[in-house]
Amino acid sequence: MILSHDEQRKKWDKEHAEPYALKQMDARKVSSSIPPFFKFLRSQKLSKLSGIEMGCGKGRNVIWCAGQPEVTKMTGFDFSSVAIEEAEKRAHEAGVSEKTRFSVMDATMRWKFADASFDFGMDCTASVDIESLEGRRFAVSEMRRVLKPGGYLLVYAMSTEDEYHKEMMQHSAAEEKHAFYHPDTGKFEKVFDESELDEMYANFELVEARRMNKKSVFFGKEYASNMHWRLYRRPL
Repeated sequence: MILSHDEQRKKWDKEHAEPYALKQMDARKVSSSIPPFFKFLRSQKLSKLSGIEMGCGKGRNVIWCAGQPEVTKMTGFDFSSVAIEEAEKRAHEAGVSEKTRFSVMDATMRWKFADASFDFGMDCTASVDIESLEGRRFAVSEMRRVLKPGGYLLVYAMSTEDEYHKEMMQHSAAEEKHAFYHPDTGKFEKVFDESELDEMYANFELVEARRMNKKSVFFGKEYASNMHWRLYRRPL
């Protein structure tokens, strides 16, 4: 089985329209990975920040960031038009629509933003859903291009040590190492070990690497997760 990029997009459109396998992606609560990132940004005494999130889904992280006093503008994009339509609605309901900008855009095609446009970026389980190594590498190169020199990037990614993802890789493995096709939705998912992240973000400076140990729920069952939380910096 080889999944095309358009097929992957259609599966995500369906997931966003009718949340099934990843109901946490329908949540309005910010990802647990984001507040520690902002704790770091505040420790650097940064202000008047503009940020971007790739694969933002329904905008929960963009909306939360837009509500922080250090942030003047947040941009989010996703290849799912269903997700972006809902993100715009939720930003309006949260009262941050003037500080947010959402676009339907594909991370694996040239981003419509100028070089060095943003102070920080976020890849919060977005690249894990790009079904080709080439596509992921291109998205990372575009993120680097649009970040200002010295700009920070948060990467939050699934780990080969996650209980649920180990199970998926065992029973529904994809052609690529450390990847699987979800048995219920057919979506491609990439899981990372540390060496794969080191390679993919080799053109960034690694500031901090940690793991976020937590419980994740899939289909009503709890699984132990050991997610990658990594902070990078675009070199000056």
